[in-house]
Amino acid sequence: MPQNDNKNIIQIIPNMEIGGAEKTVLEIGKYLKNTHYEPIVLTSGGRMIEYLKEKRIKVLTKKIDQKNPYKIFKNIEKFKKIFLENKVSLVHVRSRAPAWSAYYASKKLNIPFITTWHGHAEDSSYFKKKYNSIMLKGNAVIANSKYTAKKISENYNFDISDIDIIPRGVSTSDFTTNNFSEREILDLKRKWIIRDNQKVILLPARYTRWKGHELALRACSRIIKEKSNLNISIIFIGNKEGNEKYVSNLEKLSNTLGLSNNIKILGNFKNMALAYYVSDIILYPSILPEPFGRVPIEAQAAGRIIIASNNGGMTETIKEGENNTGFRIKNNDMEDLKNKINLALNLNEVEINNLQKRAIEFVDKNFSLENMCKKTLDVYDRILNVSKK
Repeated sequence: MPQNDNKNIIQIIPNMEIGGAEKTVLEIGKYLKNTHYEPIVLTSGGRMIEYLKEKRIKVLTKKIDQKNPYKIFKNIEKFKKIFLENKVSLVHVRSRAPAWSAYYASKKLNIPFITTWHGHAEDSSYFKKKYNSIMLKGNAVIANSKYTAKKISENYNFDISDIDIIPRGVSTSDFTTNNFSEREILDLKRKWIIRDNQKVILLPARYTRWKGHELALRACSRIIKEKSNLNISIIFIGNKEGNEKYVSNLEKLSNTLGLSNNIKILGNFKNMALAYYVSDIILYPSILPEPFGRVPIEAQAAGRIIIASNNGGMTETIKEGENNTGFRIKNNDMEDLKNKINLALNLNEVEINNLQKRAIEFVDKNFSLENMCKKTLDVYDRILNVSKK
């Protein structure tokens, strides 16, 4: 650790694989490096650890992703030792299993403990509700959207005014064409076999049924059948590991629907800014409410046309109406998705440019990375009674 007077903030997350919560951990860590705090990340492992180390963020790798009650109990002492050895001033937990261990360890050491709800605020059973309730025991409780805060309040009888609502953020500068070369663009187009004048429809999401891949396939199949001369390429990207059966089913469905020549079902892709750049339309048709959903704000930051479900946090991240920044569809409605894709395909160049401008301005104003980081810093300062200089 650097020899300075900075207070140490430890963020705890089960793993640092590629995902929205994990990316937020990295972004907050990077931001803290230039403040009066020093970031530490405690996790079990994951591919994004390399990015943390690149930014010289201290990473502690311990087996903390167990959900077994006995192991959670045993981890209390492990966490106490970690907090003491690293002179931790504040504990910020982003998941439930490690939250139980971290809460009791921090309580014994009288260290402030805060939580962020990234996922669903479920109350499907007594045990699920009890398990989730640890996320309400923080000195501060953060929700990633108004939707999530409302669900916490309704399902757990928790005063919504006691929740800090801090939406995820992105930097529009990360999505400009200056970030990649003409060679990178051409190489990706060749790799994805994107031909001139071909419209590219991208769906970037984990391979799980509720993300709406099947809905997208059926809608695109209908469009192609109705307009046989339409030249489109449909690309799915996401983590295939552990989801092989679902991916296989998607491949079978695409063959059945006659999409073999149009669809590419690919694995993880690191350079999302480049993926958005070579695409025309971004789909995010989740059939279950998204607590937030990072893809819509990234797509808009990149100036791409977003079509997403009108549920969860996406009711906040896509503006509809006369000055819309994208399109929302009725939940799990293939016909509405088909119609919105057709609408997007038929926009002229002026309409696309105006939409692009509105989308980028909307993200800059409401979902900037700087705003997310500043609001999180404000919570840390408030809990630790740090006065503004």
